[in-house]
Parts: sequence; C-alpha cells; structure tokens
Amino acid sequence: MIGNYSSTNDQSSTIISVSSGTTVKAVGFTLPTGDNYTLDGIALRLQNYNTTADGDTLLLQIYKDTAKTSTNPTGATLESLLFINPSSNSNTSASFTFMPQSTYTFLADTRYWLQLKVTAGNNVIWRANNPSVIPTGVATSNGYRFGNTGAAATVNSSILNSFDIQATVATPVPFDFDPSFGVAVLGGGWLLRKHLKNKKSTKV
Repeated sequence: MIGNYSSTNDQSSTIISVSSGTTVKAVGFTLPTGDNYTLDGIALRLQNYNTTADGDTLLLQIYKDTAKTSTNPTGATLESLLFINPSSNSNTSASFTFMPQSTYTFLADTRYWLQLKVTAGNNVIWRANNPSVIPTGVATSNGYRFGNTGAAATVNSSILNSFDIQATVATPVPFDFDPSFGVAVLGGGWLLRKHLKNKKSTKV
C-alpha cells in the first residue's frame, strides 16, 4: 500500500530508545478516494531487535485522521489494533514483519500515522537508507515525525526509515437480498394485478 523498504546500504537510522525520555518515531500517509485496504502486515528494517536474549518489545500504533488535517499523531485518533511481534535471536539488521492480531481496514480518503516505540528490553535501531528513499505506493507520504518524551512524535524528521505496509484491496460487501422483501414485492404485484382485473370486469 505504501513503503520504501530497502536494505541497500542501511547507512542511516533512528535509535528507538527504551530509557528515560523514550524515543518514538512515526510515519504518516494518506489514502486517496476509492478503495479501502485490509492490512496484511508491516515490514520493518531493524537492528538490535532481539526478543530471545534481551526481551525486546516493539509497540506499533496506528492513528487515524478522517479529517486529513493532522500534521503528526497527536492530531489523530489512536486505533485499538494490536500486533503479533516476530521473534528474533540476533542483533544483526534484518527484515521483521509484524502481523495484526485482528482484521484491520484502512479507509479510503483518510490519513494515518504509524508510530513505533520500545516498551521493554534494549534500544532498537530502525534502519534507513542514505540517500533517503521516499515512501511510495497507493497512499501518499506525509513525512516522518520524531519525539523523545515518550509520548507522540511531533518533530519533523529527515531520516526516512525503511518500512512496507502490506495490504490488499478490501472485498466489497455483497448486496444482501431479503427473502421477505422479495415475497412482499411479489405479493403486492399479484394484488395490484387482481385489482386491475376486477376493475376491468366491472366496467360498463
């Protein structure tokens, strides 16, 4: 749906800190009018993400803004979506895909923010390319935001961390046919036909 995922050089990065003054990083994007998209997974290029030895726990949060006026996550609404974190027993740079715990649909003509923070373990490095790779896809990028207060990311960032939001066009809900409505229509048509027939037979 949108992303700039690449492991070409990993020569830039953001340290997502778990210590006091916790670091958070966010990326924004806006879907055009048209299709909704069902989230399949979110791939991130990470280093020092080790769930086995260090118990690293990365929290992914989705914020939604139907008005499309937000310039960072604070102007949007936090969604209740949770993710299944992938396991890792290494500190080397690699691709990690975080899967949604439940079905989630990105709505057309809506702005979103994906925010990352570490809630347990050690610092995790979110890799990026240098020169930067601008996110592209169906959605349009609204840039990256950074924060070091443990809350939302609000400061513009020039480091375009590597990610890929994988999604599929949502299947439209089929038209529901109500049998009782169909019977009512047929019954009404039969009564109207009978009425017209009786009226014609009584005409002099």
